Amino acid sequence: MTIFWAAAIFGSIFFVLRVISSIVGGFGDGDTDATDDAFKLLSLNSITSFIAMFGWSGLAAHSQYQFSFFISLAVAIVCGVLTMFITAFLFKQAMRLKSSGVVFDINQAVGQTAEVYMRIPKEGSGKIIFTLNSIKHEFDAVCEEAYDIDSFERVVITKIIDSHTFAVRLLKEKK
Repeated sequence: MTIFWAAAIFGSIFFVLRVISSIVGGFGDGDTDATDDAFKLLSLNSITSFIAMFGWSGLAAHSQYQFSFFISLAVAIVCGVLTMFITAFLFKQAMRLKSSGVVFDINQAVGQTAEVYMRIPKEGSGKIIFTLNSIKHEFDAVCEEAYDIDSFERVVITKIIDSHTFAVRLLKEKK
């Protein structure tokens, strides 16, 4: 019975430490940084889950259900192995949610049509919104020709001022 208590306590403490560590960014993040999408049965996460579940299920089988040591040991091993597979499967599924994201190249914005979100005074800056690669972007903007541009006006992005600001001019509609 001591083996079940030791595994339950050690596995649970190690599990809690891994959760805290992953929240604050310490050791143990390696399992989620996998370079491939392989099914990782023998990861630190799945081994930790095996130890904790082995201990708790063996303890429950022996103490609650009054099974013999060897039957409790078999129950503990089966529950631990099932937990390893479930943990590995869940981490594999979680890795599928990872995305490299969309790379935004600020140079692609030049020539795009935008809408003035916050009025652009002739001697200051306002804000514009535009869609690029199906994603809305909000940037600061200044008027290229030194006149006021009211909110909700359509403009064309003419050049990059800095990494947060564009120069714009009113969109001339064809008649």
